[in-house]
Amino acid sequence: MLTAKQVAEYFLSKDLERKYFNYNVVSYNDRKFYEGSVRINIYLFLAQVVHLAKYNSKLFSDDFVACHNGPVVESIMNSYGRLSGYYDNKIIDELEKNFLDKIYLSLENATCEELIEITYEDPEWQILSKDAYNAPVMNLEKNITEYKRRYKGLIETLKIC
Repeated sequence: MLTAKQVAEYFLSKDLERKYFNYNVVSYNDRKFYEGSVRINIYLFLAQVVHLAKYNSKLFSDDFVACHNGPVVESIMNSYGRLSGYYDNKIIDELEKNFLDKIYLSLENATCEELIEITYEDPEWQILSKDAYNAPVMNLEKNITEYKRRYKGLIETLKIC
């Protein structure tokens, strides 16, 4: 199983110009943050839930916590500035790369605000976000049935095998 850092580095390698994963400070819901940090965490989140919906298993082992602007992997949020965009192509196999490429392409034109709003619809985040100050761990596996329903069209459109 992969780690969130390995998947994040792969996504970053797709955006070497840092058009999407940048250091622009943006404000949303009265909170300021780096656009790229929120974006990478949402890409990770959507890759994880779509993977759960399609394959009934996690793509990577790290947990998400419910924060004010959506689900985040704390280690990624805390180390965003130190991620390089270099990934070991021996670690991520071709099937996983194909899957991640499709997720990346499906999200690249979405605004940061649109991505945040997508995560606000997640049933686990809705419950736990009331306590976002304490960043509770999200149990995504208990929502697989909902993710299958919610992401069925995306899986079909992207032709995820």
